[in-house]
Amino acid sequence: MLKRGLFLFLLLALGMESCSGQQKTDTKVNAAEEPVQKERTFQLPEVPSMLVTPEDRAIYVVQHYWDHFDFSDTAYIHLPDVTEQAMVNFMDLMYHIPASEIEPALETLYGKAAPHAPMLWHFWETMSRYWNDANSPVRDEDMFIRLCRSVEATPQVEETLKQRALFARKLAEKNRVGMKATDFTYTMATGKQARLSSIRSPYTLLLFFDPDCHTCNAVKDAMKTSERLAELIQSKQLTLCSIYPDEDIDLWRSRLPQLPKEWIHAYDKGQVLTHEELYDLSSMPSFYLLDAEKKVLLKDAGWGQIEEALYRIP
Repeated sequence: MLKRGLFLFLLLALGMESCSGQQKTDTKVNAAEEPVQKERTFQLPEVPSMLVTPEDRAIYVVQHYWDHFDFSDTAYIHLPDVTEQAMVNFMDLMYHIPASEIEPALETLYGKAAPHAPMLWHFWETMSRYWNDANSPVRDEDMFIRLCRSVEATPQVEETLKQRALFARKLAEKNRVGMKATDFTYTMATGKQARLSSIRSPYTLLLFFDPDCHTCNAVKDAMKTSERLAELIQSKQLTLCSIYPDEDIDLWRSRLPQLPKEWIHAYDKGQVLTHEELYDLSSMPSFYLLDAEKKVLLKDAGWGQIEEALYRIP
């Protein structure tokens, strides 16, 4: 992940420098000399002096941010200190302009990138990683949904990417914080079935996991040593429901003896969660913390974030 934040102050205060901090200079080359290798930097737009408020200057910058960028030059894909940093700075600017300006700015960007497929997909994948990856420190579901809508609305964007954005947006819009979690049926090792809505508990912690996933197992080991988690389960303040969403039930059964008996251990018979896309299971482990009415308090959070929230439960 590249840096963000300080850029905005420098940009709005100083205007016209490249991301490398170098002013543009004119360089004369004698005909007899060897051609100078192209220097690839990012050139910021020059903000008119008549724009004096930070908001007006930020709006102008996002509208013209990519005016000097060569989307046809695929070499920029392999220069993260230039291209990815430019994207990060652009994404940071989204938090300093009116909400009504965000999607038009994104549509302008993707309209410029659209004729150049490698760069188009590079921008989509990089910005998605920052705003939608569960492990991203700047993850922002609201911004990611705006990104998806903008890609869908840009006429020049190829249909394949529009469909990718549509699929991603629909998943992101499900089970959001404040919404009631989608109900589903789970099956326990005995064959007994129950529904999420049947759990009677002040709090429910949903855990979607893969027993063959190294990260999942490392997280589960950390959970087993959490005194706070054990305390809440013992006092019946919280019910932990661990769900295996895939089809290798024999693998799942073989790992059950390693797991705490106080947890609900179940699998998704028929892989309904996946086939009907009820939850975003693109990465695991995935946690959802729910209240007594099964409203989502935390969505697709990491274990560290979940454990912090557990300490706030009275």
